[in-house]
Amino acid sequence: MWEVWKWNGQHIQGKLLKKYKKKESAMKYAKKNIGYHFIEPNGKIKNEFFLEDEEGRPIGMIIKRP
Repeated sequence: MWEVWKWNGQHIQGKLLKKYKKKESAMKYAKKNIGYHFIEPNGKIKNEFFLEDEEGRPIGMIIKRP
């Protein structure tokens, strides 16, 4: 299950927006609702991605949960 999280002012994983079975669907939803400009994979965990704005600040995450 892929989860789309949005920054709530304190934590990147602050507000759960939606869950999807496919990664592509989660990315499409995040692009439409969060409006990220860059996507960066987390170097430590392979199924975790940071969504960043035009200045490189994290504004959300996409995570795969078992």
